[in-house]
Amino acid sequence: MKSILFILIIGVQQFFAQNSNLLKGNDFFNKLGYAAAIPYFEKVQGTELESTELNEKLAYCYLFTSDLGKAESFYKKLISIAPKADYYYHLGFTQLKQGKSKEALENLQLFSSLNPNDSRAVLFATNPSYLEELLTEKTSFNLVETNINSKYDDFGVYPYPRGNGAVIVSGRNKTGLGGKVWAGDDQNFLELFFTQTGSFGMLTEPIRLEKPMNSMVHDGPICFSNNGNLVYFTSNNREKSNKDGKGIQQLKIYIADVIRSEWVNIREFKHNSANYACGHPTLSLDGKTLYFVSDMPGGFGGADIYRCSLDANGQFGKPENMGSQVNTSGQELFPWIGNDNHLYFSSDGRPGLGGMDIFVIPTNASVAAKNVGQPVNSMSDDFALTFQPDSKFGYVSSDRKGSDDIFSIEQIIPFTFKVRVKGKLMDTQSNTFLANCKVELKDKTGKVIATTTSSDNGEYSFEVDPESSYVLVATQTNYKESVLAFKSSGDMEQLLHSDITLTKKPSFGIGLLISDKSTNKMIEGAQIKVTDLNRKSILLNGKTGADGKLETALNFYKIGEIFPISIEILAPGYLTKSVNYSAKFDTEGIIQLHERIDLKLQAINVGEDLAKMLNIKPIYFDLNKFNIRKDAAIELDKIIKVMNENPNMVIELGSHTDCRGTLAANETLSQNRASSSANYIKQRISNPSRISGKGYGETKLINDCGCEGTKKSTCSEKQHQENRRTEFIIVKM
Repeated sequence: MKSILFILIIGVQQFFAQNSNLLKGNDFFNKLGYAAAIPYFEKVQGTELESTELNEKLAYCYLFTSDLGKAESFYKKLISIAPKADYYYHLGFTQLKQGKSKEALENLQLFSSLNPNDSRAVLFATNPSYLEELLTEKTSFNLVETNINSKYDDFGVYPYPRGNGAVIVSGRNKTGLGGKVWAGDDQNFLELFFTQTGSFGMLTEPIRLEKPMNSMVHDGPICFSNNGNLVYFTSNNREKSNKDGKGIQQLKIYIADVIRSEWVNIREFKHNSANYACGHPTLSLDGKTLYFVSDMPGGFGGADIYRCSLDANGQFGKPENMGSQVNTSGQELFPWIGNDNHLYFSSDGRPGLGGMDIFVIPTNASVAAKNVGQPVNSMSDDFALTFQPDSKFGYVSSDRKGSDDIFSIEQIIPFTFKVRVKGKLMDTQSNTFLANCKVELKDKTGKVIATTTSSDNGEYSFEVDPESSYVLVATQTNYKESVLAFKSSGDMEQLLHSDITLTKKPSFGIGLLISDKSTNKMIEGAQIKVTDLNRKSILLNGKTGADGKLETALNFYKIGEIFPISIEILAPGYLTKSVNYSAKFDTEGIIQLHERIDLKLQAINVGEDLAKMLNIKPIYFDLNKFNIRKDAAIELDKIIKVMNENPNMVIELGSHTDCRGTLAANETLSQNRASSSANYIKQRISNPSRISGKGYGETKLINDCGCEGTKKSTCSEKQHQENRRTEFIIVKM
């Protein structure tokens, strides 16, 4: 894209030598006439006036005019003399454009190590394997060359909002300026041409626009307002008197009314200046924001992309730099707002395939810009991506075939962006930042998908998919592991803030891990109470986390000290567990109690007999009586305790007899005993309707010990006792 690179003034020191070739070369170079400067600089090579500064200028001239072989040779020569960081960057840049990926990445890595704070170095260091990823990822576009390209530079297709027309920028006209060429690259000055847009992005033969659309200097790129009544266009300073001290005319943005295809009432953009350039205007989809390019002071270096508000009266607000997610110390050019409301732009300051690549980012620029990949991007300069209104078809320009050419594109996969989650790691006790903490990002299956280390001020960040569940796990030496679960928003432009706190591991302590006895699944929310039986003090009282764990420091104990403890564990849907244990600290550290005693909980399931789960002893009654005896009350109190711990539990109490006695008498006796037992429990639980009593008599014998009618039983007393039982069947939890 040698002929349409944004024109920026490079401050260089002038030689005060007498040699006319050097003077003429410097004069052209300072006026951005790089192609014209080359033959004069080459004549100075090998003389006593050759210098590092001269070779640097000549290398830049070769790079600007795409003589990549010579540019590569000169940057290697410069590195051998004085290995400056920028030499490595330009060398890597020229090698990428030539397809020398391996050598290019090595030199870009050297550039990053020598100048780590440069925005280009930061981007490269963030993902040094970017090139492999770009070359292997799925393509988002189909691309085909249009039928209007000439041997001259043709680029940019800027559609009218109404109809099928568009304006392109081209250097194909040789008569408009009497055959004059621009000294920058020995090419014709750029002018605006009209073309018709056809199906699948095809274009008709361009027709040159007349004055005042075209001037005597470079014109383009442009854009139209949404209603087509205004045009915003880039041109060299049309006011000849308004030049800088070196006679160089800066790029400016102009605005004109469009009346019956004529541009009238041409005026300057409010933020134009004689001291810096403005160009490449484009509008937001709602027409309320103007995006443009400038090298105004206060940017990141080179050309940056800015935006400013535009009200209904055509008044512009203050320019706002798009920030580091868009701009770098390199050149950012050709902004365009796509139909997906994303900002598409070109950059040579971001890791790409080579030359200038096209990137895309949401308009709020809160996430990292994404390289649009092949086939839109190539090893050459790729730029000026635009879309037809409300269409998946558009255009892109590239010098991959030598001169700048226009290609038609069709978007086949929309771009999606990551949600960024970031935060800081803090010490819970000192409230200070924790550096060098390992932070793992896990998906909902527990698989580690990314790992990072907190910075000196405790910061970490990840990019995640929208509408997805994740877990952050932070670890640090002498700290307890910290786990934080979160779900990302569906808003792909959202920034999630999640700080993580870590607690230091104690010198002494106890830990418990509570799990399901049958499934070994960790139990979250289990209430644990640990009491020192000697000191009569509570050592721990809390609930387990998602990992089933709970720990506490016990720094007042000493090595060798023995202390008896009681452990009580309650969890909804599980039987309460109470355990006594004699603990001892043999060394510093945490006693993991679950490794020494069984702390697994038994789940309470519908249909099971609670009496069997609790090992309830038989409920005895005096002969032919149904009042509750003291020994029976002890067993029934165990049922009461569990029901009070599980307020939603519903029980059917069933009383059974053996076969001895009449069928009717046994049924009456069992019903009375069932009612008596149920009433005892009802008086001691919340919501008495949660238990009912039913007498089954001898109808549900559990062995072959029937004795009704003529049948005589030969069963032992022990066998008859098996049938005399009380069951507590769980109906609901």
